[in-house]
Amino acid sequence: MKSAFKKHAVTLALAAVISTPALSETPVEPIQQPNVLFIFVDDIGYADMGFQNQSQDIVTPHMDKVAAEGAIFSAGYVTASVCGPSRAGLLTGRYQQRYGYHDNTAPFVIEPGVVQGLDLNAKTIGNYFQDAGYVTGFIGKSHDGDDKKYWPHNRGWDEFYGFNNGAADYFVSGFNNMNAEEKAYSSIHRNDELVEDFDGYLTDIFGNEAVDFIERHKDDPFFLYVPFNASHGPMQAKESDLEKFSHIDDELRRKMVAMTYNMDLNIGRMIDKLEEHNLMENTMIIFMSDNGGKPNGNGSFNTPLNGYKNTYWEGGIRVPTTITWRGTVPPKQVVDTPMISLDILPTTLAMAGIEEKEDWQLEGENLLPLLTGEVQEIDERFLYWKTINKSAIRDNEWKLVVHNTLVKHPKPELYNLTNDVSESIDLADKYPEQVKRLTEAFERWDAKNQDAKWGWNRNLFPHANGWRGRN
Repeated sequence: MKSAFKKHAVTLALAAVISTPALSETPVEPIQQPNVLFIFVDDIGYADMGFQNQSQDIVTPHMDKVAAEGAIFSAGYVTASVCGPSRAGLLTGRYQQRYGYHDNTAPFVIEPGVVQGLDLNAKTIGNYFQDAGYVTGFIGKSHDGDDKKYWPHNRGWDEFYGFNNGAADYFVSGFNNMNAEEKAYSSIHRNDELVEDFDGYLTDIFGNEAVDFIERHKDDPFFLYVPFNASHGPMQAKESDLEKFSHIDDELRRKMVAMTYNMDLNIGRMIDKLEEHNLMENTMIIFMSDNGGKPNGNGSFNTPLNGYKNTYWEGGIRVPTTITWRGTVPPKQVVDTPMISLDILPTTLAMAGIEEKEDWQLEGENLLPLLTGEVQEIDERFLYWKTINKSAIRDNEWKLVVHNTLVKHPKPELYNLTNDVSESIDLADKYPEQVKRLTEAFERWDAKNQDAKWGWNRNLFPHANGWRGRN
């Protein structure tokens, strides 16, 4: 059941007109619906933003300043520990397993004829805001089905600029056309069209596009989604940025820090454009990573969490998360209440004054009452994670993790996150009643999911689908 404040909107911020004295003849200007700038970054570890106060080497002053103006969530989660399903859950506001979307697109499918991609009947954030009259922009990384019917410009986004793949080269100067022939899935497109060869560093290019979008749509309500591929591999940083961090001895870490610094500079350019047009008080700014860091892959840090990308320990799914809305969300907040990326859609709908319909079956919570101080906590709930061979569930205090669900007798691990955020003490043997309670809750949730439709294990998914030319 939805909590009582689920449909609540901040009405003062969204009044359709300003009331005036009855005798006034001054025309009344409607208040423009607030904008959204949603920055969704790639493989950034829990410790890899300055506002997390965990790493001494990270330099992210622009995002740190934005975070200080709003709320930092100490327990912000995504719905998966890898890119594709995490994005599917975020964009739909529903657990991606409802659609059989358990893993990144892959070479094998469960039965012949399965086409990989987010169910075309599923609405995205872009659809909801487009239907409400917003201009919607998507700049950066998509990671969904290869057929263009799955691409952002056909899924609710008026403008798409970016690539549809797990990764792309950052140094794209002069060879985007050649890249399209050799690496078709990481070439840059504008909607349907391949972008002609251009010069630049990809994070800067995405920053340019985002600034241009804000400039062109400053007079319209807009939802701008910027899923940077930084700081996902390949690990490619600008020489000027690497020089700034020459004191970092570890080469992989130095590249990661430099790439993240460059991303922050481009976030700063977006903020400057909002400031230039006095849009900060009318724009909600959201920042999250798509999953936890991958220390051995991109040099990221998940301190003080256990685990990493592609695991369901905290380091795989708990990510840096902030929400800022100047003048509406009080500054300098640290919110310890667990939230999940599913909450972004109902929260932004409430912000925009868009009524959430029950038949949309959204599974997150509207966080605005919590952010504005109207309530001190939200109703306790379970958060769930599942892929083909592992699962997890948590409530406010307890978390149950099963790392191999395919064996005959899976061994669960139980942690009390209130006392042990690093998941260092397995309490499963000591508290069997908690294991039973959480297992039963997970099974009730899982009963409503579709089985995984694709994957990477030929033994589990017996049919090759010719994915990207593979047999």
